[in-house]
Order: sequence, then C-alpha cells, then structure tokens
Amino acid sequence: MTEELKLPARTARDVRAACNPWFDLEGKDLVQLRVDLSSVRGGDRVERMEECIRDSLRGNYQVQLFSGHVGSGKSTELRWLTRELQTNKEDRVYHAVFIDIQDYLDVRDVQIPELLTAIISAILDDPAIGPHARASATAKKVWKDVLGWLKSIGVTLDAEIPVGVAKLKLSLKTSPGLQKRYREVSWDHVTGLMEALSDLIQDVRTYLVKQDVHDLVIIVDKLDRVERLPLNDGSERTTHDLLFVEQLPHIQNVPAHFVITIPVTLHFTQCRLRQEFQGITDVVLPMVTVHKRGTDTPDEAGIQALTRLLQRRIDTSVVFADEDALRHAILQSGGCLRDLFRIVTTGVLNKRTLSLTRADVEDVVKEFASSMERLLQGRGFLRDLHHIVKTGSFPEKFDDDRKQWLLYQLVVLEYNGETWYDVHPFARRTRAFREADPAKAPA
Repeated sequence: MTEELKLPARTARDVRAACNPWFDLEGKDLVQLRVDLSSVRGGDRVERMEECIRDSLRGNYQVQLFSGHVGSGKSTELRWLTRELQTNKEDRVYHAVFIDIQDYLDVRDVQIPELLTAIISAILDDPAIGPHARASATAKKVWKDVLGWLKSIGVTLDAEIPVGVAKLKLSLKTSPGLQKRYREVSWDHVTGLMEALSDLIQDVRTYLVKQDVHDLVIIVDKLDRVERLPLNDGSERTTHDLLFVEQLPHIQNVPAHFVITIPVTLHFTQCRLRQEFQGITDVVLPMVTVHKRGTDTPDEAGIQALTRLLQRRIDTSVVFADEDALRHAILQSGGCLRDLFRIVTTGVLNKRTLSLTRADVEDVVKEFASSMERLLQGRGFLRDLHHIVKTGSFPEKFDDDRKQWLLYQLVVLEYNGETWYDVHPFARRTRAFREADPAKAPA
C-alpha cells in the first residue's frame, strides 16, 4: 500500500486508501504504519506470547489462544509477532508460518478435517520451507490421500503439489458445499491427517535446524471469524463449542508451537478451555482506552496514542479542521481501531474537500448509530447496558449467551488493565439505549 501512496495522505482518495479498515498490514507497511499501543492496552501481549515461545525448551510445545474484538488489530499484532520471532535474539531465530485461514477456507464454517488440511497446505505453500516440504515422502503421501478423497466427491486436482494446492484453496473457498463434502469424506481420516501434519513438521524442523533456525511456529489468523450458530442436534451446543472446545484441543498432539485466533466470546468459557487445553495461554487484545472507567473523562494517553496512529497514515492537520474534530472522532470510535478508520474514511467520502469539522464527524457517527439502532431496538437487556456504563462490569448472573452476543456485535467493548467493559459510543447514541435509562423511568 505505502508504495502507491505518499504518506501521510493528504487527498480524499489517498486518505481512504491509507485508512482502509479492511486492509491487513504486512511487509513494509507493517513496519511503517504499526504503532505500539501496549502502554494503553494494559501491557505488551505480543511480547508476552513471544517470550512464552522463546523460553520453552525444545519439545515443550505450546498452544496459545489469541482473542479480541473484530477491528481491534489482532492481525497486525500477529504479523508483528511473526516478524519478531524471525528476528535473531539471543542466538535464537524461529521460522513462523503465518496462515490467513481465509486464504484457504470458507471461514464461516470450519471444522478440524479441513483446518488440518489448510495448515498442511500452508506449509507446502510457504516460500522458505515449501520446496523442501513438498519433496518429502510425507507430503507426497498426504497429497495422494487428499486427491483420493476429492476424487470420491467428483473433484479432480493436479497431482503436482504446488498447482494442486493452489486449486484446492480456490475450490474450497468458492465452490458451494465443497468444503462440507470434503469434511464428510475426510472425517474418518482425521487421525491420519494429524499424524501427517506431525511428520511433515518434523521433516521441516530437521531441515530448519540445519539452516541454524531454532524451531517452527504456526500462527493461524482469522479462525475467530467462524460463525457462531446453534448445532442441529437437539443440544444447546454451538459451532464454536464444536470447533474450539471439542475439536481444536486435539491440535496439542502436533509437536509444534501454535498461536491461534479464537472468538472473543469464548473468553467467558475459559474454564471449559482450560479443562481441554493443558497449560493454555489465553491472550485477549482489548480496545484502546479513550476514557476513564465509569466516567466520560477522556483518557489522554489513549487519545494521544490513537492520534499518533492516524498521523502515521494521514496528515491530520489537512483531514481535520481542528483538534476538536480529531478528538471527537477518536472518542466516538470507543478505541476500536477499525471504527476509527471507518469514521475517517466515511467522513472524507462525504466531504471530499476534507477539513472535517466536529459536525462532519457527528454526521458520520449518527449514520453508524442508526445501524446500531436497528440491532438494539426491542432488546430485553437495554437497561443492563446502563449498568455496564456505570460500573464497567456486567450485572450479576447476566446470561453468558447475551454477553457473547454483545461482544460479538461490538455493542459492548472490553478494555485493559483489570479488565472492564463499556458500551460502544455508537450504541450509546441510539434511541433504544437512551430510552432504557433507569434514571428516566417513571417513579
């Protein structure tokens, strides 16, 4: 992105590109545009994950589960972790395979057979280790098995691994129903897939050690985007229960370090995760604090951190009419990076001459609040949202399913330090929220 733009951006077109809320930072963009927000997020979670891996003895492999709201910057932090692991520190350098699972699967509906297949495919795809991995007997055998399963459902792929893997990625993502049919024919072979992945990793590890690389780390991003739907089996279980609590723990049998994104909603089922994962490290990336807990007092440290983040991308003196407009945009984002970018990009789309005023920002926020209004109207928990605003916590015995829904929909946001919650400014602006204020209830 930065090769095409002159940063900081000063035109409407360039500002919208520089603040594209759906663009993942990588390569030079990652180094140039990422801002370390750990000081306003309650600590450096990426450094902590890195240290867990670097401090492990060889053979003591860990699965670290990484969660956070959509738009909190998880992908950026995981790509930064990849970069840091591949930096030589204290004579140790790792090779990290970063897997954007959306490149391999329809991420809305994922279970363990296709997940294992995607991880194997990513290793075979990897520029540094792929050529060696593809030449191994393990890779040739597992690819032959995959071809056989696909052929049984009427899909023919190239026997040549690089070409076949590329076509498999495209087919699973775009062919309606294929991922589910592949799951059905490969389900009885999950143990074999797990063993093949383990053997392939060992082959690669032996190769890496000869290249003076200490070990291998597999980072799986975007798996948290699996949709949470009820299972049609008469139980109260969901697709999240099935994948993350019942199936994913089997990945511990694979001898490698894993960092895997999981939905932030599973933060409320930690006891179940800890029962299934041995020595689990569960890391949550919170939003940036932009106001003090339980008050409307701005948090200046958080505001300044997000100002620096924007200034890496845009000329704030050109994009905003004054500091008041800039601060208003930051405060109304609730510290959600993606929503901050959405406010900026929508604002310059509405006013291409730039110089956004507070009123211009307000118009954008009202637009987003209208969308939230449709989501919240008639909900039975609206009075409870006011409890969250005042206390920073959910009411006692608040239903876990509702907690998960509120977090998933970004109605309620999680913040740092001792862990506290607040209602998103967009939700606070809705009529549904205002009319549910207990203070306005008739005596």
